[in-house]
Amino acid sequence: MTTGIILGLMAALLQSITYVFNATFSARYQVSAVTQFVLTHLIVGGLSLLVLPWVWVPQILQPQLYILPLLAAMLTFLAGQIALYRAIQLSVASRVSPLLGIKVLVLALVGVLWLHEQYQVEQWLGVLLCVTGAVWLSLSGGTVDRSALLWVVITCVGYGLSDLFILELIQRFDTVSPLHAAGVSVSLCYLMVGLICLVWWPRIRNRELLLACFPGALSWFLAVACLFGCFAFIGVVFGGIVQSSRGVISIILGLALAWWGFRFAEPMPIRRVFVQRFSAASLMLVAITMFTLGAT
Repeated sequence: MTTGIILGLMAALLQSITYVFNATFSARYQVSAVTQFVLTHLIVGGLSLLVLPWVWVPQILQPQLYILPLLAAMLTFLAGQIALYRAIQLSVASRVSPLLGIKVLVLALVGVLWLHEQYQVEQWLGVLLCVTGAVWLSLSGGTVDRSALLWVVITCVGYGLSDLFILELIQRFDTVSPLHAAGVSVSLCYLMVGLICLVWWPRIRNRELLLACFPGALSWFLAVACLFGCFAFIGVVFGGIVQSSRGVISIILGLALAWWGFRFAEPMPIRRVFVQRFSAASLMLVAITMFTLGAT
């Protein structure tokens, strides 16, 4: 369990860093969400191709064993990721990122209604606290535009379904360790996403943007690698709760960047807003603790 929690926290940190890279790239180059998505995942696809030989297992040559969850995970992820880029463009990363904690509720409900899973009272409290903290944390930076909120909801549904299919994909490689299976799964998923993005490559006029997008793409690849590993050890609901700490990390990161005078950072918040954000962050920590107690 400890390994899964650590990997989830690492994923949250790397995702928060990715959001900053993406917001900075978007502000500097004014490209569309689709262009940014394609550039990022062309790079991620290339990184996946480089990693695949190091995590190779014979089962990869038997696609009938894993092709259905792979395709499902990829398609639902694509829908969620494009929606996320659009939400960030319509709002700001530090407001959008915490709201992704709503995904935990989606996962819990799907787990109960579809997978017939059962959760303890402490775990349900953890889920509710996580969602409450996510909404409160987002509101501390101001309200989110309705159109951006709609894209956030689409993101949460897409990501939630993708997480479930990812876990199923990982479990198909049951002849190796969970961490190894996660490495195989993340490489296959993002290699396929990269191949799909090649279709849009001829439409990108400024090819130099690929280099400018590399920092965000690298941090995203490392983030999802940690996330797949987190799911392999503690499942998608608990993993989602731990991952929701990215909202807290995004706030702290935004404050640090504003303090250092970063050009694309949000202004430093007033004291009342800071206290609200700190309180919401505390709820996130309590949620992780409650779900941990219920799982033991």
